[in-house]
Formats: sequence, structure tokens, C-alpha cells
Amino acid sequence: MKKSTKICAGITAFLLIIGVMWFANGLLGNPISKTISNNSAKEYIEKNYPNMDLNISDAFYNFKTGTYDSEVKSPTSKDTHFYLSISSLGKITYNSYENDVVDRYNTFNRINESYSSKMEKVFDSNDFPYESEINFGAIMDIENLEINKNNGLTYPIYGIDLKKLELDKDYDMYEMGKKAGHIVFYAEDEEITVKKASEILLNIKNILDKKNISFYAIDFILEKPRNEEGTPSSDDASIRIEHFLYEDIYEENLEQRISKAEKDLKKYYEIIDSKKEELEIE
Repeated sequence: MKKSTKICAGITAFLLIIGVMWFANGLLGNPISKTISNNSAKEYIEKNYPNMDLNISDAFYNFKTGTYDSEVKSPTSKDTHFYLSISSLGKITYNSYENDVVDRYNTFNRINESYSSKMEKVFDSNDFPYESEINFGAIMDIENLEINKNNGLTYPIYGIDLKKLELDKDYDMYEMGKKAGHIVFYAEDEEITVKKASEILLNIKNILDKKNISFYAIDFILEKPRNEEGTPSSDDASIRIEHFLYEDIYEENLEQRISKAEKDLKKYYEIIDSKKEELEIE
């Protein structure tokens, strides 16, 4: 083999090794930057939270952001946990403490997960009488709700104010559900009538009452049974109501209230669609 050929082969091999190392670094990070990140995270916590008992996880590489992330947790506070993002040179690029702990998103998520879990157990139980591909319960954040007065739909603003939540407090889930619980339930039945919707909705409320699970409002959809893949039926007949209040679910004149809620919702979406069309024309 000629000397020039050997040199070219060597350069090619060297470039391939560099390329593989560059790719691996972008995907997995490297031990030197990880060590730098671990040290930076420790120094940052000691400096900024000197009076708090916090444990810092070993930094892990986040290939999506190109940073090294460390989880920071308190062994005595279930709501005190956050994360740091650190550059490969050891600079703290993000600290989620204010958002997660101070602004109470950790507390809110803990409450929401507890409530959702209770609702899931009911809907997924073998003795629950209705087929449904989409069903869940959630605690509403009051800041994420709006009154749609300008579009012909009005419902009470409900939910919890995160600023008023107390760190680590064990909340009564029944009381929390009464003022901030929201259900989404897609019921499936061959009969798509207001009468059937009323029957199912009333029964769901009674089941949850017996399970001591409360809610403030429900989005309820009655549709034809879905196919084996879980996709909607080609028959688009359905009844849909949104933010229908718990206090309005009682037998007397329930069909009339559901009919009105369904008409109001249809009118609302017609207004929204017409406004979209006007914007597209402009």
C-alpha cells in the first residue's frame, strides 16, 4: 500500500472516530461535562438554599436541550422538589424552584393526581356499567378557565387558586372535588337521545356519590359505540354538553336542561367557526 494511501486511510479513520464521538456526545453527553455539572449543582444549592435540607441527584444528560439536569428534592417536604438545567461548562441555565415550589405547581399536581386516580379507579372498575374510551377527572386551575360571554356561552368560573394552596398540606379530596373537580366522559350507546343521555348522566352522578367522589362540572358526550381500534363510529350522531354543573344533575326536568345546554354549545361553536371564517377571508 502506498504511503499516500495509508495517510488518507488514517485521516479517514480519524475523522470517523471524531464523528462517532461527536454524535455520542450529542446523544449521551460526556463524563467530564457531567462531573462539572454535578459540582456546579452542588455549589449552586449550597449558595442559594443554605438553610434547606435538599438532596441532589446525579446529573443526567438531556439530549433534547443539550444540558445536564439534576433533580433536587427535600426528604421532609413532599412538595419541595425541582430541577436544575446546567450547561456543559457548568452554568445554571434554568431553575424550576419558583415555578414548582413557590408558585405551588407541585402541590397542585399532587392534588390533581390524587383526584384523577380516584376517578380512574371508578371508571376502570369491572362493575362500572358504561363503555367509554375517553374518561377522566381533573382538578381545575381557575386561571385556565374563561367566561365565553362574547360568544354566547356562559358558565361559572370554578377551580382552585394556586396561590392559596399550602405547601405539603393534605387536602380533603371530597371538598376539593366539590369546588374544583371536572369530569370528561364519553359514553357509548346505540341510542343517541336526550333521554338516554339523562339516564346515563344521572347514574354516573349516583355512582360517584356512593363512592364519595365529588365534582363541580362535567363535559359529557354520548356517541355511538367505537370500533375495535377505539376510533369513533362513522355515524357522527352525538349529544355533547360542556361544563354541566353537578347541582343541575337531578331527575326533575333534567332532559330539558341537557337540551338547552346542548343547543347553547352548538350555537357557541357556530359563532366560533364563523369568526374563524371571517379571519380567513380577511
